[in-house]
Amino acid sequence: MIIPGKLDRETNHDFALRVLQENIVSLELKPGSMLSEQELATQLSLSRTPVHEALLELANTKIVEVIPQRGSLVSLIDMALVEEACFIRSAIEGAVTEQACLKATAEDVESLEETVVLQEFYFGKQNLGKFMECDNRFHQTMYKIAGRMLCYYTVQLMGIHHARFRSLRLHISNTERIITEHRAILEAIKQKDSRRVRKEFEGHINAMFVDEKEIREKYPEYFKK
Repeated sequence: MIIPGKLDRETNHDFALRVLQENIVSLELKPGSMLSEQELATQLSLSRTPVHEALLELANTKIVEVIPQRGSLVSLIDMALVEEACFIRSAIEGAVTEQACLKATAEDVESLEETVVLQEFYFGKQNLGKFMECDNRFHQTMYKIAGRMLCYYTVQLMGIHHARFRSLRLHISNTERIITEHRAILEAIKQKDSRRVRKEFEGHINAMFVDEKEIREKYPEYFKK
């Protein structure tokens, strides 16, 4: 498990929750793996209480399963939940991206451009972790431009299922295609074409299902049957 530093003013609960989420999404904690509260608490240098609370919160999103007398485990990937998370994201973020398109200033466009350029750099270096960070930053910036950060945090809660599938997809997909799709979205924003930006965004989000069969064949043990 990768354990980053604790953020300023971050509570023990929030720290435990963030670290567990990040490791589940990045697949450091693989689908189906058991989770020991005591081992996690030791690794995080925390008491068991914040770890226990974080696991219960994750269980509410169905990304973790609590098994009586046995402990907890990272849930197998349930494509029904991935599709639902994608539906929620597509509905909310599609509207947010339209608003961002109409509100974006020259500075906003420059920020998006810088993120795509940086993503291209990490693609060249084959640094998938940093590549994904840029991917997330590109989409988060849309919420900031539109002034919809509460929507962003709402989408993130359920979006953990979608995010984990996206991480798995990076290992088999043509990641250069993601950059091409980001550039198409950016070009529509530059032209203030909100209808086109919505179409490009929806195509970008739904493209992941094209790779579903190949992902399932390569990682069958990760998926719920």
